[in-house]
Amino acid sequence: MSDQAQPPFIDPESDYPCCWFCPALRLPRSGFLVADRPSRLWPFDAADGYRYTVDDRTPVCVHPGRVGLAAERTAPPLAIDPPAEPAPAGKRRLRWWR
Repeated sequence: MSDQAQPPFIDPESDYPCCWFCPALRLPRSGFLVADRPSRLWPFDAADGYRYTVDDRTPVCVHPGRVGLAAERTAPPLAIDPPAEPAPAGKRRLRWWR
């Protein structure tokens, strides 16, 4: 049975909390991947509203909690700016209490 003949993973008429453009509303479970969050590895395509993997253009859902599935793909950690250089060491002012 092809993916086209199978019903979508989530019924579009249901009150499920997924996004209106989620691939789970249009594709069967075998037709999309689930990622833990958005990433540049699965960019958004405004032409049809899906995120796709860059390697094979498989549709990706990025809200596993909303579709009730565990994430199959994990986005790499966000790049963090390098720490700022510490302030130059100057004379330290001490306060003496009596």
